[in-house]
Amino acid sequence: MPQVQSPTNKLYAACGIAIAGGVNDAATHIALDKGSMAAFDETTNAPASEATEDGLTRAAATVTTEDTTVTDDTTKATHEFTCGVAGPVTIKGFLVMTAASNGNCLMWCAFASDQNLENGDKLTCTGNMQFKKD
Repeated sequence: MPQVQSPTNKLYAACGIAIAGGVNDAATHIALDKGSMAAFDETTNAPASEATEDGLTRAAATVTTEDTTVTDDTTKATHEFTCGVAGPVTIKGFLVMTAASNGNCLMWCAFASDQNLENGDKLTCTGNMQFKKD
């Protein structure tokens, strides 16, 4: 499905801190957003309307690195959500976050079309953050 993905300024800063040998928050969680992803604001650094329904709350991501152009140049955060309520619950996108609550948003993804979830529906979100030297 075509979508819009965007790294945030927090991701760029995290990379600089890590390269300098500093300690920084890592990509650890994925949050689903029911609000307009176009409304994402770097200053608020939060989902427009984070999903709080059973099975759709912010969750720990499986985080790995993989090879896209060169070895380990992409950090991948993924989680499969399962809707636990009668729907529909409309999800417009997701955010890769640095904590189970609050935290920094490192990247966001706006779906090309809304995902309307009913009880038992699954939604897998994967945020790929590639680091390029160009």
